[in-house]
Amino acid sequence: MVSITKALNEATDAEGGYTVPEIFSRKMYDIVTSSAVVLNDLETVRMESNVVYFPKVTSGTTAYWVDETASITESQPGFGRITLTAKKIASLVPASSEVLEDNNVQLANYLVERMAKDLGLQIDYKILMGGCTTANNTGATDSPFAGLYHTASYVNAVDAAGNTNQTGAWGTGSSVTASNITLKAISQAVVEVLKDNHEQPDVSYFNPRTVGSLMQLTDSTSRPVLNNETFGSPLVREGVVGKIYGTNVKQSNQVPIDLAYGTTSAQKACSDALVGRSKAFGIYGIRRNFVWKTDYVIDNDYYKWQTTARVAFAVKYPESYCLIRGILN
Repeated sequence: MVSITKALNEATDAEGGYTVPEIFSRKMYDIVTSSAVVLNDLETVRMESNVVYFPKVTSGTTAYWVDETASITESQPGFGRITLTAKKIASLVPASSEVLEDNNVQLANYLVERMAKDLGLQIDYKILMGGCTTANNTGATDSPFAGLYHTASYVNAVDAAGNTNQTGAWGTGSSVTASNITLKAISQAVVEVLKDNHEQPDVSYFNPRTVGSLMQLTDSTSRPVLNNETFGSPLVREGVVGKIYGTNVKQSNQVPIDLAYGTTSAQKACSDALVGRSKAFGIYGIRRNFVWKTDYVIDNDYYKWQTTARVAFAVKYPESYCLIRGILN
């Protein structure tokens, strides 16, 4: 990576700070997207205003067999709309001139790269958990937006044993019974999406802790059902660790492991997982891409690195993904 200290001092903006060159901002954006596992599987759109509406099909037309000269039954497609509202995400890191002068690990490079990765992880977390708390999945739907795990977002859910219709809030009052992950749960999650006339789910997200359990799942002949990707596979570069029931298994530490589905310590440290159809379950809007700046505080002799962006997320088709809830590990 080019020297960030040099890059940050190549152009001066109207406020007296230093604006990162456009080519450098794009490089930093690449770091953000590579850190955000879920982000890469969403439909991405450019927003021309703070609030943008996108149409979506809610029902389709129907064809009929008709007798000769008989009237043809009319059918019309139904449409709804998705609302994207831009929200600001930001990071600000200070560093003294002495630290920058004395370090031998190119601290400026590290700080900005670390900021980009942290932003990517935070975007992933809010796409999953926006509007949720660790105690239950209720909360403000605009905090900053309703994520995939929010009660108002999803309609398909199974428990870790494969039982269907496991909707509702988390917490000790939940009707979900926590258990170890099963092959039935994964296959049933795929079925729930197919039942709603969506294409075969092609991606699934698990906490790394649960991936270890997936590796132990076997079929009736004791053969492992998780097809691990080997080093050098193009899928590995996309964050895929294996395939199971036709889905690319991706692991993310942003998938929670502190969800409560009971009163015991183990039941209060459960995880969930998500199985869905990429580009169908969510839409990600970019109002303003990442702008990177630095400023020098002359009175105290230190630098500040800052980056901001304005982005949005909304669930696109709730039926195109299914949660697997109450996973013990």
